[in-house]
Amino acid sequence: MITVALTKGRLYKDFTAYLEDNDLNQYIDPLSEDTRSLYTVVDNVKFIFAKGPDVPTYVESGVADIGIVGSDIIEEDTFNILNVSQLPFGDCHFSVAGLPDQTEFRTIATKYTNVASKYFRDKKTDVSLVHLNGSVELAPLLGLTDGIVDIVQTGNTLKDNGLIEYEKILDIHARLIANKRTFYTKEDEIYKFLTEIGVF
Repeated sequence: MITVALTKGRLYKDFTAYLEDNDLNQYIDPLSEDTRSLYTVVDNVKFIFAKGPDVPTYVESGVADIGIVGSDIIEEDTFNILNVSQLPFGDCHFSVAGLPDQTEFRTIATKYTNVASKYFRDKKTDVSLVHLNGSVELAPLLGLTDGIVDIVQTGNTLKDNGLIEYEKILDIHARLIANKRTFYTKEDEIYKFLTEIGVF
């Protein structure tokens, strides 16, 4: 049996939509069940459901053999994993956003402080970063910061809160990651699953 770590939320919805588009019925129903269970087993594959930032940790430790995670998480932190390949879903991007008519950014709110720090450092722009875990759009609205660095998919959240994109930082995609040891010791089982879902 192999174990696949999946992240709940936006990327999980993109993955199940991908399964539906490709008529992978054996996985669609078990993964679409409305349940509080933290895992499910389909044939010889155990799927575990975790928060996005925890998926690489499960894979790194060997608790999961492979994982599906956004490249935003891999860009933000360092993990001892195999970054195997890009997947055909989960596309979005990092952006700098703020209120209309913002002329410069001196303070930025973000969950992704490493990504933001590298971006502004490469631009040789001095900014102060404020780390927030959620609803970063509030920061410029309340005057805490001049702008934000966040993930943008449709742009609707920004628009609904009166914010606009100023600079695109980096494209984000779903990535297939793997444990450095079990990717080879369970090679046949892993490749069978990846071939079934059309990734390889």
